[in-house]
Amino acid sequence: MKILIDYGILVPFVLSLFFWTRALWKENKGDIVFSVFVLLASILLYLRGPALSPVFGLPWMFLLLFAVSACIVGLTRRVQRQSKRVPAIAVVICVVLSVLCFVSEKQWVTPSNSILVLEPYRYAGTWVFDDPRVGLKGEPFVSGIPELIDKIVADIPNAEKGFRLLFSAQPFPGYKTKVVWKRREVGGSWYYSEEYDMEGWLCPALFKYFKRAPREIYIKAEPIQN
Repeated sequence: MKILIDYGILVPFVLSLFFWTRALWKENKGDIVFSVFVLLASILLYLRGPALSPVFGLPWMFLLLFAVSACIVGLTRRVQRQSKRVPAIAVVICVVLSVLCFVSEKQWVTPSNSILVLEPYRYAGTWVFDDPRVGLKGEPFVSGIPELIDKIVADIPNAEKGFRLLFSAQPFPGYKTKVVWKRREVGGSWYYSEEYDMEGWLCPALFKYFKRAPREIYIKAEPIQN
């Protein structure tokens, strides 16, 4: 059931591809418009529910599949000596839109300030942090993340009183380790550290900093300079 929920967002995209291929084959303008409408509705669902899908890059990938489908239809029509003008135009449009979606999603997912900073500290037996900018105070790290932080700050003196945690969805100079997205659960995401062979769950507060859970998060911990 969980797999169906996680990957259910693929269903409208697949349906739009089916209707698109059938519409191009028949050169039915009404069906083409309908398939585009289904694709747009799918993209809207994808954008409105970033915490619901473990699948990344669906808009640009399916636009690329639209182009491949149009190319196959065009080649088939060429073999059969039928008109291939509509599929040819569709290929060009879909490729251009796919590139635009790829670039746009990359910019949309990554915050303008790509390196973010928190100052976690120990409180009530776990690591917590405050960030008034996003309305968080005493926000705890849970489910494996405190143990991972213990490993990361092992060489920082008095880290329990506070340290600087720099993190980004993109590699940055001096980063020390990274965690990789594994799966979604209860609105948050599990990440895995290969360096420490540990997993930890990041709660939905992650979406205060990223519009979509990053595939990778690059991390650096350092002492607070007074």
